[in-house]
Amino acid sequence: MKKKTLLIPALSTLLVSTAVLTNTVYADEPVENAVPESTVALPPQVENNSVEPQAENSEVATPEAPAEPAEVLPDTTETSEPTSEESQPQATTQENPVVTETDGTVTIINTNDIHGRIEEGRDVIGMAKLATIVKETRAQGETLVLDAGDAFQGMPISNSSKGEDMAKLMNQIGFDAMAVGNHEFDFSLEQAIKLEKMLEFPLLSVNTYVDGVRLFKPSVIIDKDKTIEGDEFVVIGVTTPETATKTHPKNVEKVVFRDPISEVENAIAEIEARAKAEGVSYKNYIVLGHLGIDASTKKEWQGSTMAEALSKNPLLKDKRVLMIDGHSHTLAEATYGDNTIYSQTGSYLNNVGKIVLTKDDMKVSFINAEQGKAYEADPEVAATVAEIKERYEEVNAVVVVDASPVELQGERANVRVRETNLGNLISDSLLEYSKTGFSRPSNLAVMNGGGIRATIQKGQPITKGDIIAILPFGNFISQIKVTGKQVVDMFAHSLGSMVQKDSETGEVIRDENGQPLLGASGGFLHVSGANVYYDTNLEGEARILYVELLNPETGLIEPLDFGKDYYLTTNDFLAAGGDGYDMLGGAREEGPSMDVVFAEYLETVDLNDYEVINPNSRLISIDSTLDTDNDGFPDFVELILMTDPSNPESNPGMEMNDEKHDKQMMMSMDKQKSDSSKQVPVSYAKKYDTLPNTGSSNDTMLILLGLSMTTLGLYGIKKRSYGR
Repeated sequence: MKKKTLLIPALSTLLVSTAVLTNTVYADEPVENAVPESTVALPPQVENNSVEPQAENSEVATPEAPAEPAEVLPDTTETSEPTSEESQPQATTQENPVVTETDGTVTIINTNDIHGRIEEGRDVIGMAKLATIVKETRAQGETLVLDAGDAFQGMPISNSSKGEDMAKLMNQIGFDAMAVGNHEFDFSLEQAIKLEKMLEFPLLSVNTYVDGVRLFKPSVIIDKDKTIEGDEFVVIGVTTPETATKTHPKNVEKVVFRDPISEVENAIAEIEARAKAEGVSYKNYIVLGHLGIDASTKKEWQGSTMAEALSKNPLLKDKRVLMIDGHSHTLAEATYGDNTIYSQTGSYLNNVGKIVLTKDDMKVSFINAEQGKAYEADPEVAATVAEIKERYEEVNAVVVVDASPVELQGERANVRVRETNLGNLISDSLLEYSKTGFSRPSNLAVMNGGGIRATIQKGQPITKGDIIAILPFGNFISQIKVTGKQVVDMFAHSLGSMVQKDSETGEVIRDENGQPLLGASGGFLHVSGANVYYDTNLEGEARILYVELLNPETGLIEPLDFGKDYYLTTNDFLAAGGDGYDMLGGAREEGPSMDVVFAEYLETVDLNDYEVINPNSRLISIDSTLDTDNDGFPDFVELILMTDPSNPESNPGMEMNDEKHDKQMMMSMDKQKSDSSKQVPVSYAKKYDTLPNTGSSNDTMLILLGLSMTTLGLYGIKKRSYGR
């Protein structure tokens, strides 16, 4: 009894405490692995004071505020009639004949965050049907077609041409202008400039600079009909300063993203001053922004803050003002003051925005994917999509690995319930990317089982098409900062499913190691840089036993500190709180698509290291009821101390009397914390060589039974460890 009592304080600094398990039952088949989209109706004069923005990542460059009004380059403000045949908008300087005045009725078709959704799909309208929507609207009257950024990157079919195929489709549809989004830089700065030159309409950003000079056109004046007075639209583009951390840092090393509001207001002042000098008056302003309304974005960088500022700008009084936004993937609309509306369509062509401006009113509506089914695909654009798909399938045939030496298991019934070698391989690729892809390396990486959709057979080549089959959703890699508590809550959620039971007998279904098998969950996490011990025999807070994480500076595994900050790499879906991970979210750095990262990793890694399909080496499912050597100390604790619970002779001094035994255990734990020889680098199934693998012998299965803790001891340890 004494041994059990003293064990509790001895372990209090090592074991994870009261992680609340949700026992969530997940949907059988989650919607495509995309950032959850919500419909938000922002109230008039939104202040967003209810949610304070989170602290900015210390590595994010602070936007440079210009000491004086920013220079407007001579060719950046134009009067144009963009057509699909023009390579650049043509400036119109001649005096226009005035025939009549417009009644102010104009329809604006707007999109944002298309992210490469070239093809029609589930909840995706697709480019061919978007073309039909645009044609039908143009047939009814004056129409503008605008995009608020992040169009080129996202799906493998668009990534394969580095966004060039998407640019061709946007030209074919006849967009009038587009804002620069953060992911326009994903294929390199040089490719972003190349895409701009390919477009037959202006790519706009008023606040993006290189060496003090604007990188893109800041604005354009669109005049659809020279015979009508008052139908001109001033369109100003603006890009989130979060781009500094929401694309690969090397792609924007020389780029500075200045303060959005001050840059836009400076541009408005210059445009109005020029208009006054020329004796003209502009009645319509559109700020085409890629700012978003995420609570994690600094308030002064949010699209809602921009809209509010526009509504109060005295130069815009009595004008019609639109803030068409993107970036946060939110379906939202709002009114600010008497003359300013805000609109964002969500993402992925799930919706197409439709804003109708009459002489006395501005009305926002959306065409959703269900309504989009009623439209016929435009035959010309559909033919282009078919050509793109044919070329893409040729690219998919390119071999990345000549022959896989092992089976990489991605079956639904496996990846959603326990650790698999394919899940480990993918999460390892994410962690490897973080070493150089973000401003600081990560402590751990996680990948949700629901995002893994195919198996690679042993002996078969691995093609780019196979990689897309494994990771079909076009998610991009993301890094967020989390606390130890959030890590524990995350794993509690991951491992919180109810165990599987036989439908006829009601008996618990067990895995090959005798442990209860969790119910299938798309949110089950595969990990790299972490070891998580858990017991599916337990319920509630007791299920998570112990967590240790990588220290990227030393390359060693260390016990998790509940209050410490860590860096987590994952996909954008989970980083934004998808699959019920509402303990995550917040400011994040972003990188390229996961399929690109995974393909590059496959070219460098030895796949023989991933031979065991269910290694039980990182997500360690154990029985916490046995003490193999009957010394009063759980075998699991002895394993953490790098001792052999089945061999007392390997534990010098552990056979002492109670008092000496307790003292020895505490000294050993102190030593484990300070002696790096007891901490080992992360490597595939190296530290836990005593753990059985799938198909292992009875002897190794017996060892598994020794990796345990008593429930009573565990509960006390967890209570003391985190003061609950």
